[in-house]
Amino acid sequence: MDIFQKVGDCYTKFNLAHTSKSTANMKAADRFFKKIVLTSQESRSLDNASFRGGSLVHLIVQEVLTKKITLDEALFSPDVQRLVDSYTPFNEKDSIKFQFIYRFAKPQAQNHLDNIKEVEDIYGKQKWVAEEQKTLWTPPVQTYWLMYIDLVSKKVLGDFKNKFGTVSNKPLKQDPKKKKKEKVTNNRIGDWVYTHQRIEQRPYFSDVMQVSLYKKAVKVPPFLSYATATERKLFTERNCDELKEENLTKALNVLKIYEIAWQKKLEAADGDVKKLAWLCVPDFSDIKKKGWGWDNVPDEFIERFKSYYV
Repeated sequence: MDIFQKVGDCYTKFNLAHTSKSTANMKAADRFFKKIVLTSQESRSLDNASFRGGSLVHLIVQEVLTKKITLDEALFSPDVQRLVDSYTPFNEKDSIKFQFIYRFAKPQAQNHLDNIKEVEDIYGKQKWVAEEQKTLWTPPVQTYWLMYIDLVSKKVLGDFKNKFGTVSNKPLKQDPKKKKKEKVTNNRIGDWVYTHQRIEQRPYFSDVMQVSLYKKAVKVPPFLSYATATERKLFTERNCDELKEENLTKALNVLKIYEIAWQKKLEAADGDVKKLAWLCVPDFSDIKKKGWGWDNVPDEFIERFKSYYV
């Protein structure tokens, strides 16, 4: 039996019920902003093309594997279309990027499906379940981990990782002598160009931490499926040392350290939001530059955040 069956006071004093891998990986200031300053609804509203695109490709692959439909059928399924139609971009560049992601969703999803075929070559044909919810207690963390696993069967579990391209503004050049514009390609929308990215040959450590948590909860070996629209890479314990049992245990221990570091801040603040704010001072230059992670945040939210410090 787990030692902690009740969420610790340090969490409940701030109305925090649970944690997750993505939450534990946040910088303290970002976590304070998204989990304390904003409401859960406001935090969920901070969408962008990459986040929505990741959900889109995930859903397409999951529809094919769990509903036994074709890739073309999945692309135009009601759930997929709702996900596409409901997205509201926060600026022109974000809108263009999402259009590109949707344009290349089919080959990117196919690359994940090809990775799954490799998984089934190893473990045999599987009956897959998508987005299975699990919880896990890992003392001395005084709350539980909440997770939704991309894909799980009785023998193996997996997580999809999408790497999307970059978008840049590059107007078509016109040769005054030839009076003819450059050739329009599939990687162009108006003056915007999409450049596909390469896939790394080793998994990101944050992804290893994620599947280490999943394995602890489900007790089956994990895989990581990386895909772009042009490349794919499957990581399993057979071809990746990071996914071997002893290294997954080490990764989970690091994830626990991240969460305990936050827990210590909660304990020190003892329910005092102002005190917690000063334990999580942000880099205001990042906010001012409206860099990634802040470019989609409304000014109203930013001003509210700043009010805890000035």
